[in-house]
Amino acid sequence: KEGRIGALPPFENTERQNEIQRIAVEESRLGIPILFCLDVIRGYRTAFPIPWAEAMSWEPSLAEKTAAAAAKEAAFNGTKLTFAPMVDICRNPSWGRICEGAGEDTYLGSRFAYARVKGFQGDDVSSDEKIAACAKHFAGYGFVEGGREYNCVDMSEAKFLNYVIPPFQACVDAGTKSVMAAFNDVNGEPCTASKWLLKETLKDKMGFDGVIVSDAFAVGSLVTHGIAKDEKAAAQKAINAGLNLEMMTLTYRENLEELVKEGSVSEETLDRVVKEVLRLKFELGLFDNPYADVNKAKEIVLCDEHTKLARDCARRSVVLLENNGVLPLDRSKKIALIGPMADSQYE
Repeated sequence: KEGRIGALPPFENTERQNEIQRIAVEESRLGIPILFCLDVIRGYRTAFPIPWAEAMSWEPSLAEKTAAAAAKEAAFNGTKLTFAPMVDICRNPSWGRICEGAGEDTYLGSRFAYARVKGFQGDDVSSDEKIAACAKHFAGYGFVEGGREYNCVDMSEAKFLNYVIPPFQACVDAGTKSVMAAFNDVNGEPCTASKWLLKETLKDKMGFDGVIVSDAFAVGSLVTHGIAKDEKAAAQKAINAGLNLEMMTLTYRENLEELVKEGSVSEETLDRVVKEVLRLKFELGLFDNPYADVNKAKEIVLCDEHTKLARDCARRSVVLLENNGVLPLDRSKKIALIGPMADSQYE
């Protein structure tokens, strides 16, 4: 009712989600609808092959179809922005999140990146069946040292611009409505607070004019990175670098008013950041139709058309290896499973 919530993860109970939306639209002072966002990586309810497997089909048109099907299921359930596609190029398969992208090749990754954005958004993102895409993670996340999650990235500018950036440019060319800033640093500068990366590269050179979202906890983690003395300083650095939306931490909500009053963040900067988010909500049609269509969702989710597409996609993604005598395994022999997760039932 106080209008302090701009975006939320969706609720499992869609009726409850609609009630939360109703309060925001009908009972808050400005009536601004909430943007519900979710990681729709390989389908919403209908499960498609992981993006890495889809890339093995060598058919970008297939990824466009599965993204469109996922968008349709998500949209009718009230999700209007997906944190996908992940377009990080990665050449170290020990980085587990390689499975969310298209692998090691920049050209192939760019083709699939473009296709997935088109699938999610279509030609009219305000359609009841479409959702906004969010290209992630900008940038270099797939090259973290040692394949370790959230590790640092150290690479030449030439390699960065030629290998890492093109899939994101493909997403911009496809019209992606949002981009997620990476959690990691590149050559010592955290992406979440990098004016060179978010303003000079993404906005000015690449021509992106949409919403930049942080990765989870990334703004608050600028303190951990050692470039901000506290969360107030973290908020200042992130917003002045061009970041629109903060995910999971509350540094913006708790510090922006004071930062503007003291002049550390200009009113012009704040207005621009807010305007870009509001524009996205208008483009998505949320001011005209803010609610999930519960009845339509029941018809669409796991429908025959989507499950048939999932099976076809799985067939096209299969990669067959030559059996040179390894299979079938000899049951009389033991196999060593070694590593820190070897005895983890969950993993």
